[in-house]
Amino acid sequence: MVACILLANLRMPSTRRRTLLALIVVGLLQTAAPTRAQSDLPAPPHLRPDSGLRALVERAAARSPSIQSAIARIEAADVIVYVRTRAFLEPGLEGRVGLIAVVNGRRFLAIELACNRTELATMATLAHELHHAVEISGEPAIVDTRTLAAFYTLHGIRTDDRPGHLTFETDGAEQAGRVARREIAASGERQTWNSK
Repeated sequence: MVACILLANLRMPSTRRRTLLALIVVGLLQTAAPTRAQSDLPAPPHLRPDSGLRALVERAAARSPSIQSAIARIEAADVIVYVRTRAFLEPGLEGRVGLIAVVNGRRFLAIELACNRTELATMATLAHELHHAVEISGEPAIVDTRTLAAFYTLHGIRTDDRPGHLTFETDGAEQAGRVARREIAASGERQTWNSK
């Protein structure tokens, strides 16, 4: 099961939320007012996987044209998307995306992928979650959990509505995961386990 749109995660410690928000603000300040020497540097990417996932994301993009396309759309959008792994308490949960913050009109999202899945499964889940990030980036009105819920109420299917766990799914994201899985499998490379 891939339940994707997490609207509230009250279990994240407040110190971790503050630290993440502080890092986002510092990053924005650094990119908002570049010095003369910095102006020649390329802009930081909008898709920002944790260091342990960078190689996997690069391999996924190289093996799947649909993942490559989703990444290109994110790079052209007004979102920053962090990608990390997580051990989920729900055993069937493969991944999710959530809105972290909005700072100066830029939306910050986090994609979380389940730990200890095969590389193929992780890449397919990445494609699925990237599709959701593209959906969110394409709707400028999504600026908080209320507008995120309103969007997915209209365009998605509610999969869970427990307090703190309001989640949705879309046919487009399901299809994106299936397409990427086929593309990656057809690329003929050996599948390995992701131990992150």
